[in-house]
Amino acid sequence: MTTPAPNSAPEAKPRLVRDLSREDSRELLAVNWAKAQPSLTAFLIASTPQFSDAEDLLQEVAAEVARRFDDYDASRPFLPWALWVAKIKIANFYRARERSPVKFIGDSIDALAEACDRVQLTLSEEKWALEKCLNAVTGRSRELLQLRYFEDMSPQEISDRVGMTPGAVRIALSRIRSALITCVRSSLTEAQGSHG
Repeated sequence: MTTPAPNSAPEAKPRLVRDLSREDSRELLAVNWAKAQPSLTAFLIASTPQFSDAEDLLQEVAAEVARRFDDYDASRPFLPWALWVAKIKIANFYRARERSPVKFIGDSIDALAEACDRVQLTLSEEKWALEKCLNAVTGRSRELLQLRYFEDMSPQEISDRVGMTPGAVRIALSRIRSALITCVRSSLTEAQGSHG
C-alpha cells in the first residue's frame, strides 16, 4: 500500500532515515522498535481474535517496518508511524479472512491506535519521573535499593551484607518504596502543571 503515513505534527523538514549511515539507521530502528513493541503488541492483541494471530502480525509488522524504515521521517514520533503499518497489516489480515466478521473498522482502529500511543507516552513520563526520583536517593537507602532490585538479593541476604536484621531491611525498603511513589506522583503532577 502506498498511502502516506498520517501527519499530526506541524510540517517540518523531513529527516529521512535513508540519509543516515547504515549503522546509525540500524541502531535507530532497534531503539525505536524496543520502545514501541509493547504498545504494538497490545494494539495487535486487541485487534485480532486470537493471541497467535497477534504474534504472527507482530512479526509481519516488524518485517514491514524494517523494510520501510529508510522512508521513516526521524523528526516525527516512531510509534504512530509503526501503528500506521500495523493498521495496514490488520486490514490485510481481515481482508484475507473475509468469512470472519471484521471486529474493528475505521474509527475504531484509529481510536485504539491513539490509546496505545497515549499509554506509551504515559509510561515514558512515569519512567522519567522514576529515574529522576531514583537519582535523588542516596546513602544507605540507595545501597538497599541496589542490593534488592539490581542484585536481586533477598532481605536475609541484604541483612547479612549490611548488618541489619531482615525485618529492618524490609521496613527500610518499604519506606523507600513509599517515598519513591510519593516523589514520582509529585514529579508527574509538576510536569503536568508546567505543560498545562
